[in-house]
Amino acid sequence: MKQKVISLSIVFILIVSPWEASAQKMMMLNEDLKVNSEPLPVKSRGGSMLKFDFGIYKTVSAKAGWTSTTSKSKLFSSVERSESKQKSSVIITGNGPDTATINISLNIQSEEVRQMVISISKNRVAWEREEDPSKIKQTKNLVALITTNRDTVTWNFIYVSRESTERTDQNESFAFVTDGNKRFDIKKVTVWDNGKPPTLYSVVGFEFYADGVVVAALQNPMDTFQKKFVWLTNDLDEYMKLILATASSVLFSFTNQLPD
Repeated sequence: MKQKVISLSIVFILIVSPWEASAQKMMMLNEDLKVNSEPLPVKSRGGSMLKFDFGIYKTVSAKAGWTSTTSKSKLFSSVERSESKQKSSVIITGNGPDTATINISLNIQSEEVRQMVISISKNRVAWEREEDPSKIKQTKNLVALITTNRDTVTWNFIYVSRESTERTDQNESFAFVTDGNKRFDIKKVTVWDNGKPPTLYSVVGFEFYADGVVVAALQNPMDTFQKKFVWLTNDLDEYMKLILATASSVLFSFTNQLPD
């Protein structure tokens, strides 16, 4: 009987432990936003690009456009430069006849030191190992132009990051959405609501600020066991909700290609 009890305990642990490890988590959310909004669960669908739906906001079209990659380096130089460009477009519907169209351009420029390089010394040609092949410099620019069927205003979604292993003091990352008059700054959320950061990655979501006040947020962890959510404050009108829902869709689509 004792052996059976031990066996059942082991089975119970094996069943319960994975559930506990993957239990649904929520990111740290601004208290005012938590009171004045509700979490909208996000559903994704496949295609040439993933389509993200939440609440009344549905992605009716998501097309990956052309992608080009170029790489060049001088024959006897250890530095290799590369550039990748990607185009895509998304159409989202909102409340009633509201529709938003997004034209997206992602540009990534990298400069890194190759591990091996051709060396000529005393009439001798040889492959030599670079002393520090870890050096890298990278710039990522994501630009999305958002228009709606309501007016002719163009909203610009900008996400820029610069990182260097040599000059870490020059590393920076910022994102915002603006029409030239109104601006929403986008800031990263790096902890769950219990105050603890994730184990294997650093960003669990983003918040949208207008004049220092949080008006929207989205949860988008890299952990596929955790669900995605969007929050839009009730104080926003339907037009601004559509703009921020559209910007959220861009972040869902490209977070994995952007730095932590």
